[in-house]
Order: sequence, then C-alpha cells, then structure tokens
Amino acid sequence: MVTNVQKKIGVFALALVLVAVGFFSYHCYNEHHEPALPPIASHTDIPKQSLLTFAQSLTKAAPSDLSNFQDSKCAPLTPGWLQQENQQTGVPMTIANWAKIDIANPEGSALWIDKTSVSCGDTVNVHASLYDLNTGGSPNERGPRRIVVMRIGWYNGSGAKIAWETAPIKLVKQRIPFATSATRMIETNWKTTTSFTIGADWKPGFYMVTSISPSGKIEGMSPMILRSPVGSSKLLFVHSTITWAAYDLFGSRSTYFGPGNNATKRMAERSRISSMDRPITGSGAVHIQRDAISFVQYLEQQGIQVDQIADTDLDQWPSISSHYNGLVFSGHAEYMTRRIFDTLVAARNTGINLAFFGANTGYWQTRLEPSPSGIDRHVVIYRVATEDPITDPMQVTVQFQDKRVNTPAALFTGGTTDGVHVYGNLRAKDIPSWLNIPKTASLLGWSSDSEIEGISKSHAAPPNMHVLFQGMMKLRATPTLSLNLGGKPTPRIPLGQSIWFTTPSGSAVFNAAITLWPCDLLPSCSVTQMDSTSRATLQSVTSQVLALWSQKQIGLKLK
Repeated sequence: MVTNVQKKIGVFALALVLVAVGFFSYHCYNEHHEPALPPIASHTDIPKQSLLTFAQSLTKAAPSDLSNFQDSKCAPLTPGWLQQENQQTGVPMTIANWAKIDIANPEGSALWIDKTSVSCGDTVNVHASLYDLNTGGSPNERGPRRIVVMRIGWYNGSGAKIAWETAPIKLVKQRIPFATSATRMIETNWKTTTSFTIGADWKPGFYMVTSISPSGKIEGMSPMILRSPVGSSKLLFVHSTITWAAYDLFGSRSTYFGPGNNATKRMAERSRISSMDRPITGSGAVHIQRDAISFVQYLEQQGIQVDQIADTDLDQWPSISSHYNGLVFSGHAEYMTRRIFDTLVAARNTGINLAFFGANTGYWQTRLEPSPSGIDRHVVIYRVATEDPITDPMQVTVQFQDKRVNTPAALFTGGTTDGVHVYGNLRAKDIPSWLNIPKTASLLGWSSDSEIEGISKSHAAPPNMHVLFQGMMKLRATPTLSLNLGGKPTPRIPLGQSIWFTTPSGSAVFNAAITLWPCDLLPSCSVTQMDSTSRATLQSVTSQVLALWSQKQIGLKLK
C-alpha cells in the first residue's frame, strides 16, 4: 500500500527531476566562485493541525483586502471590442513560433520589469542587460537591441500585436550577483534601461515585454498583465505568476535547486525566497509559454471574453473575486498564498464557479514579501517547516496537505496530485447531460510533460464528485532522488481523473486535472501529441464549461 507521505515525496521528487534537467542545460556559474553561505537555521517542529473538512469549510469567508482596492484606469470595454481587436495587424507569435525560441535559456540579452500587473497610465521600468553573448557566436547578434512590448492574442492567427517598441538600444552587461544570505535568494539590482507608459488606448490582456536581437530574434521576455476595469467580463482569468517565480532559474538558483555536484547538495542550495526582480528563465519561462500564452490565444480565437489579473492581485485584493460569476486558472497554479487559497474556498461558498484547466493546483503554501521594486515580489517557500522562521500554520511554507497545515486543495478542486511527468490517454467515464459531447469521447495522446490529479478520498473533498474522463497513465521515468523529507519516492501507476462537482451554494467546479490541457487546445502546442479528434473534444469541453461557468450558481442547474 502506497502511503500519503510516499505519494507526496514521489510527486516532489519527480518535479525536481524536471527542474534538474533544466538546471544542467542552463548556462550557470561555476559553483567554486560562489562564497560560502550561512547554513539554514532550524528550530523545533510545529504542532499538527486538525484536518479542515469540506463540511467545516462551507462557512469560510474571504480574507479582507490588504490595501484599498485600486481599479484599472483603462477605458470601459465596449461590445465587440475583442472581435475588433482580432482584426488588427499582428506579428508571428503563435505557440509554434515560441517553440523555436529557447525562452528557458536567454541568449544575448535578458530583462525584467518592475510591475507584473498594471493599469492604463502606469509607467513600467525595463531592466535589461547583455547576457551570455559567448554562445551567440554570430557578429550580427552583437549590435543594439530593441525592447518590444507585444499583446498576446489571436490576431487572425498571427498570435500577437506590437503595442510599443524602442529604437535600437546599446545594452551594457549588468552584474548578476551571487546569493549572499541564508535564504540563497538571487536578485538583480539592474539599472533601468528604458521605460514606457501604458496608453489609454491599450487593450487589457496579456503582454510580453521582450528584447529583440539585431537579426530579429527574441532573446529575453517578461510577462505583464494589463487589468480591465473590474467586472468588465463575467469570468476572471487568474495568471499563476507566483508559480512562474518559484520555478525561475535565473542566476543558477530556483526554489528547487542551486549549485552543487550532487542532487542532495543542489537541493540544499535551493533558494528559499525567489525574487521577481530578475529575468524569468528555466521552467518558469516554459510555464508561461505552455499555460498562459496558449490559453489566452485560444480564448481570443474563440471570442471568449475574460478579465485577466495576476494571482498576486487576488492575494492583495480578494474582493476582486466578488465581481465575477466564475474564476478561471490555467495549467499549473501549484503555488498559492493562504489568502488566495481561502479566497477560492469562500468564492465557491457564495455561488462563484471555479474552473481549473490544469493540475497540481494549490499544492504549496507560500508567502509574499516586498522587494526593492514593490510589494508581493518576493515569493517565500522553505518547503520544510523546521527551516521556516514563520511557524504560524496560516503562513508556514509547506504543502497545504501537510499535517502542520492540513487544508488540502481538494476543498475546492476535489482532486489530489497523483503523477508528475506522465503520459497516456483519458477516456470518457460519465458524460453529464449538460456537456454536449459523445458519451464515448476520448482525449488521446497526452505527452510525458503532463502532471495529473485524481479524485481525493480525504474528508476535505466534496461528497458528490463526478468523473468526466479518466485513464491509467504511465510514468516517463522512475523517480530516483532521495529528498530527505520523510521517505523515498515510490513507483506507482498514476490515475488521472477530470472532475466536476457542485456545492450547496450553487457553485460549480471543473477540474481538468492535467497540466497540458491549455497547451493542447491549439495544434501549435510545442509538446502536443494529440490527434485532431481529441483536440476538437478538448476545445468543445473548454468552451462549454466557460460558457456555463459564466452564469453564477450554475451548479443549481447542472445534473
């Protein structure tokens, strides 16, 4: 029998394997040049908590806002704005184009911006540097760079539109500091290269700020979300910027690994705090391409209007959720603060629908702290309770399902993570009357980059869950790392299950329970192995769920 501890350790081990692969392919420092760092201080363990059951959670209310809510200053959206936007002239930025760019490993230049979530009228500072020119080779790549801001969308299939750009700028090489503290945080204090102010005519949505080489190659990129006036749409799409930061490997350290000559040392040298004041590389950049760009492009192709925010916005202003009929997450919302977690529980207590087009949702409890650039730009994740100086169960940075916290994400997803780096097929199990697809539909050809969830059997899970699709998946590789976190990974046969359920408030919850769901919506997905029939089914389910979930308390009508 596989214990829960063994399952958790296996999942973490497999996640580390992916980051380790990225680490070895990444241009990094020579570890011998780094100064010796202080050891991580430890303390006695903290008490275990009683499990928060689903029944107990039904009375939970959303946290209060941390500051006065500041609505977007962008102009109100008029009917048909998205269709008009789609007719604008675009530039080639489909997922297929992005797949040709090694966004995980910047080459030639790198950059970051000081604001991830913005409003019209805001000024954004761009911090750019020459980077890793030795691997570029071509003399044509040693000239000035342009900084180009692109809005990601459909644009008749091109994928993006240029919103702003500079003339060629002669970048300088700015210093990449070593970690100096026990937290092993990497933070670049780069000078401002250029700035831009978001005009009143910019359309809300998902943007990428990029550095472009003399030959036209994208070298570095940083995401930016331009918020709509609250309540412009019935659905709110929440981008997982905290997860992107947790996987960021710039400076040779992520919250998974640091330098070292063996797996144990690399894991010990991981950052306990990840700063957003640095470029996004490694798996963090891959998640943006896979989970955000693909999903936004699909939504705009289909003319599905959503408001977009960062998850850090939801942490700062939980009240945002009350203006929508449904909250939508894409891909891999693995890292959340307790405030975000509690906001989702409260949302489904008030008839607000939830849709998770991904898996491994709400796995690690994190904290946010300020950086020199602004609030909520340090992502704190110690992973081990006895290392974290904060011992409050509402704040300690361990798994939500850890006994010291004991609030599993099954409270609002119905699922539990069951496999990382798996592949295989999902087939229809119980297609409800509200979903207009064949009763024998299948979703075939999930690639081995997938992570999956299955139905939780915990008392934190809702009592009336239904399985839409399910399948026994295969592991890409047997986990081999020993993480010294309470046990060794145990090989198993993972079961993937896409789930839906309703709550007493009338809220409906959809959990795709597989991370590659958003990427496979488009045939240009860089890792797709899905056939056209399966993709058509995937698209149909997605569009139907979003249409229904835009009606508050739709769960009262679903059977």
